[in-house]
Amino acid sequence: MGARLKYALSPGGLVDLVAVLPFWLALVLPSDFRFVLVFRMVRFFKIARYSPAMRSLLDVLYRERRALFGCLVITLGTALVAAALMHLAEAKAQPDKLGTIPDALWWSIVTIGTIGYGDVVPITPLGKLIATGTIFMGLILMALPIGIIATAFSEQIHRRDFIVTWGMIAKVPLFAELDAAEIVDISELLRAQLAEPGEIIIREGDHAHSMYFIAAGEVEVTVGKKKVKLGVGQFFGEVAVLKNERRSGTATALTRTSLLALSAQDLHALMKRDPRVAERIKDVVEKRTGNKVVAAKADDAKPRNS
Repeated sequence: MGARLKYALSPGGLVDLVAVLPFWLALVLPSDFRFVLVFRMVRFFKIARYSPAMRSLLDVLYRERRALFGCLVITLGTALVAAALMHLAEAKAQPDKLGTIPDALWWSIVTIGTIGYGDVVPITPLGKLIATGTIFMGLILMALPIGIIATAFSEQIHRRDFIVTWGMIAKVPLFAELDAAEIVDISELLRAQLAEPGEIIIREGDHAHSMYFIAAGEVEVTVGKKKVKLGVGQFFGEVAVLKNERRSGTATALTRTSLLALSAQDLHALMKRDPRVAERIKDVVEKRTGNKVVAAKADDAKPRNS
């Protein structure tokens, strides 16, 4: 019962109530009150429940509410000052349109909003000068909230991508023993990549620019006539990167696969910085190739054919 009451008082529950209530009210109210059916359109706001992007945008608006409120106060203050100045400059020339400050306030709001309906325009030289300044102020004031929202939304998306990348790293056994600070450092090196079923991730003979960790899905690696299936937590493409050679095999996504790509330069830097990771990578490579691995330097000559 408590959970139901909590939902009924939540924003989502209130939206559901407003969306459904007009239907029942229309059955008992006179026809003149059927305009309440318009409120059924508020169900549109339920899209935020199913859209991550919409939820992110609403989170941004809530998080930046103080900055946006500050922009609103500055904008209203500027509109009031512009209205007062325009009233003083145009009151005698246009008493019907700018005879009072409230009348002039409509003009200033429309001008600052960069809409400019043209129903009220200054005709005196001083009024035109004031209008010019108001237009430029409007451009600045309209850019402020747009910049705040755009920057905050971009940060929100990057934060969500970072969380996704963190979860993907945690699934790789190679990084299982690393602490939070080390995972943060590695997450800055890795680049998330999505491969569709049948997509070729690396091709035999190509230059080895990166190695790949499988965070989700399945990959088939073909070397000559030998085929190996790799799953979550495994990695591939490291041999050619370590030896600074061309690819000796082809890797194809069998399912929709989430990958974490690590460039050759970053791989060498990571192995040099963390001996544990370097030792594990070398162990796996030696098991796959049967040869002891001696990593080439990141700034060696161009990859040579295998």
